[in-house]
Amino acid sequence: MKKFVLRNSFYRVDNFEDSNRDDSMKKKVAFYIESMVVGGAERVLIDLVNNLNPEKYEVTVIALFKNSVYSDYCFQFEDGFKSHVQYKYLIDNTSGIRYRIFNYMNAHLSKKKIYQYLINDEFDVEVAFYEGWPTEFVSFSNQDSYKIAWLHTDQHRLYEKLTINQIKEKKKVYESFSQIVGVSEAVCKSYKFIFPESEPRCVYNPVQDDLIRTKAQKEEIKPKQFVQFVTVGRLITIKGYERLISVLARCKREGYKFSLWIIGDGEEREHLRLIIERDQLEQEILLLGQKSNPYPFIKTADCLICSSYAEGLSTVVIEAIVLGKPVITTDCSGMDEIFGNLECGCICENSEEGLFLAIIQVLETPNRLDYYHSQAKQRSSFFALKNRMADVEALLEGLTK
Repeated sequence: MKKFVLRNSFYRVDNFEDSNRDDSMKKKVAFYIESMVVGGAERVLIDLVNNLNPEKYEVTVIALFKNSVYSDYCFQFEDGFKSHVQYKYLIDNTSGIRYRIFNYMNAHLSKKKIYQYLINDEFDVEVAFYEGWPTEFVSFSNQDSYKIAWLHTDQHRLYEKLTINQIKEKKKVYESFSQIVGVSEAVCKSYKFIFPESEPRCVYNPVQDDLIRTKAQKEEIKPKQFVQFVTVGRLITIKGYERLISVLARCKREGYKFSLWIIGDGEEREHLRLIIERDQLEQEILLLGQKSNPYPFIKTADCLICSSYAEGLSTVVIEAIVLGKPVITTDCSGMDEIFGNLECGCICENSEEGLFLAIIQVLETPNRLDYYHSQAKQRSSFFALKNRMADVEALLEGLTK
């Protein structure tokens, strides 16, 4: 395996494997992401590109930044890109000098020139795998490529505070794409509500269902004797962890016994720790930090909780369903689609009171979890990797449904 730095000092390439195979018939595909800092979209991207057929696709993942532009938090995935996937970052924002040079360029040069300066390769397909920076960057591509913009979250939330002119600018950006993709029908509907003439296409996130089940067996976790909840995600405001702690404090005051594992890290960690201490929940709620393999905890828990204010299509909820785990979730985009016609748990009102009522229902009648478990196991086959990857490859080939 080679590891080298290209002539452009802004960016780096890893995971490139020499091959004697004739690549002339392969489709060259680039996936753009803001950074490979841990998150649901980044995990989905790893699973997606690793499972694209290397006989058909020459895949490059391009992170615009080496690290997050919002914090210095960085987490390395236990399972990274496979050897047939190239990975590069364009801007080394851990270097003060290079980052200042980029900011100067961004302020004084046209965006098309910046794209031309940073991208030296030609691609058949360019995928902006997230809203914001990646989508805007790909919109400035001058390549005759098939361009795909991937929507991961409810668009109402992204547009509700924008001015009319800002929305017009967003529309102009998206009009440069050949296809708009949403991770759920709900996300597609939210986009079409803002841009009624658009025709977004739903492609559900692929998850490596067999690998998830295998990794769930790698560690034995001992739960407490009470109902064991688990939640997994970045510790940021939109995930609703503060209100979840508030709900569990109320449950404790009313005499219910339970335990919660919070798996993840982020900017809210210290704030949440102080709330847990304030509400004297140190024995009930454990902040476990980031786990490269959270699946043994999900498998062991009685129920997964998603307390988010908004989601596009929750990866962790899908992973819980794959493991046959009951779910309590707030009513966010995509949850109805994940459950399908089955009762895999409870989709509650997206409020603190809604969460409280759903949680105490489980605490009062824990045998209800057995029914939810059987329903989740039945639903899990929908998320088989082969089904989801067939949809992705059809998308990359420009095929209609």
